[in-house]
Amino acid sequence: MTVEARRAVAIIGSGPSACYTAQALLKLRRDVDVAMFERLPVPYGLIRYGVAPDHVGTKAVTRQFDRLFTRSGVRFLGNVEVGRDVDFEAVRGAFDATIVATGLHADAQLQLPGFDHNRVVGAGQFMRILNQHPGDDIALPRLGSRVAIVGNGNVAIDVVRLLAKHESDFEGSDVHSPLLVAASGELEVIEVLGRAGIDDAKFTPSLLSELGRIDDARFEVFGVDAEALSDEDGRSAQAAALAGLLDRAQPEHPRITVRLRFGVAPVALAEEAGDLRVSLAGPGVSETHAASTSTEPASIDVDSVITAVGFHRGDAHLLHAMLGDVQDVFAAGWARRGPQGTIASSRAEGQLVAREVDDWLASAAPKSGVEREALLAHLDESSVSFAEWSVIDEHEQRQAGPGRVRAKEQDTETLLRIARRRATMAQDPNPESNT
Repeated sequence: MTVEARRAVAIIGSGPSACYTAQALLKLRRDVDVAMFERLPVPYGLIRYGVAPDHVGTKAVTRQFDRLFTRSGVRFLGNVEVGRDVDFEAVRGAFDATIVATGLHADAQLQLPGFDHNRVVGAGQFMRILNQHPGDDIALPRLGSRVAIVGNGNVAIDVVRLLAKHESDFEGSDVHSPLLVAASGELEVIEVLGRAGIDDAKFTPSLLSELGRIDDARFEVFGVDAEALSDEDGRSAQAAALAGLLDRAQPEHPRITVRLRFGVAPVALAEEAGDLRVSLAGPGVSETHAASTSTEPASIDVDSVITAVGFHRGDAHLLHAMLGDVQDVFAAGWARRGPQGTIASSRAEGQLVAREVDDWLASAAPKSGVEREALLAHLDESSVSFAEWSVIDEHEQRQAGPGRVRAKEQDTETLLRIARRRATMAQDPNPESNT
């Protein structure tokens, strides 16, 4: 009786697409060993560093992903960047299949005059800094009293909510308040500039409705027909959410005013006497609650701009060039489909990718484990294991301030030092000798 060799799959990246794909693959096959390579010392990518830090419920999916490593035997190799610490072809040569799930990180740029100004920041960068992503800036730019947010998708609404909330509204989150207060402490007006009309806006209605919980914020809307908002039978879900937001009691003396402009497109950005002036075109420039037929550009003065117009597709092109036309390499998440879709959609896609990998493994001869074991042994000393990540996780939760669930460490060397504590203390049971 012969014992069939176990199969081995490498996954590059450890965000939701990587984890959902690993989950699905392990359900399809019991004979597969999975190793997950992550360039940061910590797992979960987009969930830890891209999801708004006040959306604790969304981040809670990491608890089910934990079981991949604690129960299902997936090997986590943190602090290992493929292309820096190990060659991609070395990984591919050592595993029966390789899945690239590295996501996309660079904000898409508005190719318009003036939008390369130093007071323009991408929403992705804004969220990474607020989430304390290692290697990014340690401070958010000061936004002044007036900020324009370009875009009206979910990321734009996330930014509005984070900027407009009270400090007390962040209870139970991992928002690092000093960063946010330093950036938005002077803020009085948020201008949201959306090219799409209300019915075509990409935000989730429930996300817009969530803004209604901010009791001392005033909401104004432009570029939307008031009659369309009041038509309960014919209006879209987005229009219904907007109507609900406007129906709430509007404070007479608001702490902050949010102006939602639909069907408006930025044309250019210029600095005049220290102010930034955004030139606009479209019905959303009208100072009424009804749509305007005017196409003459108007302008608004702001102190800063946050662009929420998606992520740079160039990264995906580089990935495709790296993957080439090979049968044993697969892509998942934004590395596969570009910057679109939600965390929830990654689950269904992960099942699809897992089936593709399963089909390949069923037809391909298994590779020798000797090369793989040598590669993993080489990386063992420098990589961060899941047990070591758990030390970081426990540390961040212990360090959480009042009303917070964790205080993230941002410096990579600090993260590595914390991760190594378990090994150090195991070698020397007297912790005082390690201080």
